Amino acid sequence: MKQYQSALQRHLESYAKCRLGVFEEGTFKGRHYPHVLPSQLRFLNFLEPVRAELQAYLQENPRIKLHQYFHHLNSSQAFALNLFYPYFAARGQSARALSTALGVDAEVLNWEFEAVPDEKEGTNVDVLWRVSGEASIFCEVKLSETEFGTAKNDLRHRKKLAEIYRPRLNSLISDDLLEEQTFFDHYQLLRNVALLADSDRHRLVILIPRNNESLKPQLSKVLAGVKPKIRGRINVAYVEDSLSNLLANPSLSPELRVYARSLVEKYVPSIAG
Repeated sequence: MKQYQSALQRHLESYAKCRLGVFEEGTFKGRHYPHVLPSQLRFLNFLEPVRAELQAYLQENPRIKLHQYFHHLNSSQAFALNLFYPYFAARGQSARALSTALGVDAEVLNWEFEAVPDEKEGTNVDVLWRVSGEASIFCEVKLSETEFGTAKNDLRHRKKLAEIYRPRLNSLISDDLLEEQTFFDHYQLLRNVALLADSDRHRLVILIPRNNESLKPQLSKVLAGVKPKIRGRINVAYVEDSLSNLLANPSLSPELRVYARSLVEKYVPSIAG
């Protein structure tokens, strides 16, 4: 297992016992793991201050489906819900504070989880927020994943490349990234970049842990091939830095600054100590 993944898993094993009081191990592919919650306790993956509110939010928005491994404490979907919901739901300056922490200093007009901006194309965006009538921010959230998604080099995907992605990406990225195997090796990232084609005001935020080195080779390859004008519309935000920004932001209420500390405690082993 990679160094970051091992460190986070050990940290979450301790978190399950010491913070959640859960000693029963959940299962993954038939094996027991202490950083995996029993499925019936999956909602303990929501931080306590917003646990009831997030469950109510999911009931009100049934189109948002919890991922198969949501009960894993290192679930990136749970992380995204824990991070974005309380700040965006508070609206106003609190929502702007989170957007700013992620590199986009703008008023947040509205937002949604698991958004699909183009039903025909089908890319699912972890979090989307709008900062004007024409500008959307698309955010891809990773936590302990070892890679961004890839795709098979098969007939179905080659057809999508030819009919959907190549026309959208021709003016955004270098030709070498549109070579079939290279494109499919970086499929998830390039689908996200393709979302920028619809408006020159759209932006992409990629939120990852700074210490998750496994994600950086794919990310570096794609960013190196993004044309300079487009590169300025893509921001790589680091979990550790973004949470530190929230902790230090005087515009936030004391409750939301304390909440940022809870996020650090759970998701940043090196700081949580």
